Amino acid sequence: MAYSDIKLEQGDGLAIITLNRPERLNSLSRHGLEEIRQALDTVEADGTLKVLILTGAPRPDGRPCFSAGLDVREIAEKGLPPLARSGSLGEAALEGMAVVGPVENAFMALCDRLESFPRPTIAAVDGICTGGGLELAMCCDFRIAAETALISDLHLKNLGVVGGGGNTVRLTHLVGPAKAKEIIFMGEPIDGREAHRIGLANVVAPPAELMAKAREWGGKMVSLSASGLRLAKASIAAALDMDRRDALRYSYACWAATAGNIQEQAQAFTSRRPERQ
Repeated sequence: MAYSDIKLEQGDGLAIITLNRPERLNSLSRHGLEEIRQALDTVEADGTLKVLILTGAPRPDGRPCFSAGLDVREIAEKGLPPLARSGSLGEAALEGMAVVGPVENAFMALCDRLESFPRPTIAAVDGICTGGGLELAMCCDFRIAAETALISDLHLKNLGVVGGGGNTVRLTHLVGPAKAKEIIFMGEPIDGREAHRIGLANVVAPPAELMAKAREWGGKMVSLSASGLRLAKASIAAALDMDRRDALRYSYACWAATAGNIQEQAQAFTSRRPERQ
């Protein structure tokens, strides 16, 4: 299908979604969110596509850009999409609560979908990456950052709100609570090297080599078992979502689901491998 706010490339086992509103810093409109959802449907339905890469188109002057997040101008004009549940709990009631009912809009749903996407996902980040752009990047399994990336969270600084795409939770899991508070409370950007140092990025690359590095990482996974990748990803997620005993049981079940022909796989492996002396 034809897209206007994104581009979708497919080939060599890789799918590449490029956020493509360069004149608006690749901000995410309602229409763009729907296009990303449709692109994810397309990738998931194609069994030849093993890895998804998410990146952003350069700005009109050539400077790199990942995404400035949700389109604030559109929000100013139209407001947010309707929430499934909103406004029933006051601010004071929420403090200290561990569980509340579902509160979800299209962007929240997209973040959850991307995080649980049944293929490995890589965010290739350069230039501006803030707000909802950072939230999308954190939903990917890997983040490859260019040295010139400008990564920040400006929800509190610019709008006085908590990020709506899970930034407080996902950032805390990635960099720890103290660094998460620093990034969210201060609103100051960090570059790719600092993102790598604190564990937000898996690797840092020169700007000219960013996409080559993302393709290299993706290529290493293309030859792996699709079911093995899917279940390994699910088992790692379970380690965060379940208590230790349940997560271990789940990991054993994932092993059992992939080990049906392990004897044949072991025979094939040993036939390709020279005997050690």
